Amino acid sequence: MIRYIVKHFDYKEEDIAKGKYDAWDLILPFWDNVNVFEDIAKYYKDTELLTDAQRRFIALQWYDSEVCNGGHDQFFRNSSGIVWKDALEGMKMIGDEKGADNLQKAVEIFGGSIPFDYFERRKVLEKIYEIYGMKAFDKIDDEFIGGDLFEKLMNEYVISHPNEFIVDGDYQYSEIVR
Repeated sequence: MIRYIVKHFDYKEEDIAKGKYDAWDLILPFWDNVNVFEDIAKYYKDTELLTDAQRRFIALQWYDSEVCNGGHDQFFRNSSGIVWKDALEGMKMIGDEKGADNLQKAVEIFGGSIPFDYFERRKVLEKIYEIYGMKAFDKIDDEFIGGDLFEKLMNEYVISHPNEFIVDGDYQYSEIVR
């Protein structure tokens, strides 16, 4: 069972620079507080107090988990697809040019931009499948690396930009109760 509590997080710049926390630790305070299940306006409102790096790291985590679980089709079909632009910018930010180029290929299949609206995105996906078939994203999925590479590049970015990840505050946090 999951229970929500309020937890205090205090990540200091000097500890971040020493590598005391990994990238996941540093976005954990925001994970339960950023809604990717409604619409882009809610997502932007929930992330307005975050740094660009924090917001992009959340997007990278969503992108990575969705693509690793069900490919780009799953990422775009699910509501978390609204983070595509931040994920793309996040890959560029951490120096994953190959990953950014790969996601950009998916953006091009959509015609150069992916709708943030869930229902609109689903309609465009259906048209893509009419044109390219159900294997529209297979090559892009095959070229996806993510996972360990994302983690490595994100952690390197954190250490070289610790001031972008300072946290000192109380945040809603989900914990597993056994």
